[in-house]
Amino acid sequence: MSDFIDCPDCNNKILSRLGTICPNCGFTVGYFNGDKRRKSYAKLFALNVFTPFLVFFTVLFSQINIYSFIFSIVFAIFMAFKSCPIHFRDIFASRFEKIFFWGVWIVFNSFLIVLVANITYKSI
Repeated sequence: MSDFIDCPDCNNKILSRLGTICPNCGFTVGYFNGDKRRKSYAKLFALNVFTPFLVFFTVLFSQINIYSFIFSIVFAIFMAFKSCPIHFRDIFASRFEKIFFWGVWIVFNSFLIVLVANITYKSI
């Protein structure tokens, strides 16, 4: 059975199941309206899905100027630190999730290191 939560709009007690509609104000419970663990999981998922594309294109298009390239490398290191699964170790429900997110993070950062090394060696 689902637990009850307070509606954020009118403070009426409603079920915490996805899709529950508050009878007073019409608020619908969505996936990210929940406990702190669900929000942290969404943040980890978003960082692991969207960060690789953002950092890849930033490094790729900033290789024209040495200063922008250095800035993009610093940005890539910062984003790699922020998206590291060790910061989210309390949200993994299964061993598969832990291995999956660590694998995605390691593969992406390995490709990024190879990309930066190739650009650096080609420009010297």
